[in-house]
Amino acid sequence: MFLHGIEIMSMAPCVIVPDRIRFRARLSDDIQEILPYLNAVINNAVYNHEGKVLSFQKDDRLITIYPTEVTVAKAMDESDAKEITGWLLNLCNDTFADRENITPVYERRTRPAPLVVYNWLPKKMSCRLCGEQTCLAFAAKLVLGGKRLENCPVIWEDGNEDLLESLKDLLGVLV
Repeated sequence: MFLHGIEIMSMAPCVIVPDRIRFRARLSDDIQEILPYLNAVINNAVYNHEGKVLSFQKDDRLITIYPTEVTVAKAMDESDAKEITGWLLNLCNDTFADRENITPVYERRTRPAPLVVYNWLPKKMSCRLCGEQTCLAFAAKLVLGGKRLENCPVIWEDGNEDLLESLKDLLGVLV
């Protein structure tokens, strides 16, 4: 076992979503050596190798991993926080165990700009089926994690397969 435990140190109301919480947890072991491996296995990660920090979204939670601690925003409650730390513990240990089969990614990956994502959307005139006023608003929320590709029914229609595959590649999404 590489990482022996994750201890929640503090919880507070979430700044972004008032009915959720944010928390900080201490890792029992320094995991900086597997951060590039985690960067390789987490498709939507944003990684800074020099700063030794990896951020990503799991569902709508924002998770930031440092060598010896983790912060999470938008967790549902204390039970959800414990579930997230358990999942993260398993992810770190599974990644470490499988590291010989993973090519580490050291370069900084970033999220695409909303305008880049917008250019790959079908842009059906003001359909609003995704719940947004415009496709550009949808693209912005998609990049920030507030929406998912599944929220755009038009992209899933016959004839849009190339756009859908390009968006999946661009966003690093496994649907």
